[in-house]
Amino acid sequence: MSTQSEVTMIIDGDGDFTTYLVTEAAANLFEDTPHFRASHVIPRNFALRGLFFLLRYWLGDKGRMSDFTRSWKCAWIVDTRPVGGPILPTIYYDRKQAINAEVAYLNQLFIWRTV
Repeated sequence: MSTQSEVTMIIDGDGDFTTYLVTEAAANLFEDTPHFRASHVIPRNFALRGLFFLLRYWLGDKGRMSDFTRSWKCAWIVDTRPVGGPILPTIYYDRKQAINAEVAYLNQLFIWRTV
């Protein structure tokens, strides 16, 4: 099973969602809820990474151009620094594998932070 088919939600003692991980399975569950990026799957190459961020800033995360940037055949890294994590040490040559590693890492990070 892909980690993209899983939904992780952490609920506090009052029954409020405190943390949830938006994956393909949860993309539409929380449309109206404010959410913040926990990590980035980005090209390892510095020049490609700059172009990636420039295109995403200019054109957004949805649409044909963002789909194009997701299809690049390059080395990818997972940056979890937005939530205080590291850049994961593994280099991925398949973006989907990088996303699965990202989701698995964030699930563990969020669960351990609530224990």
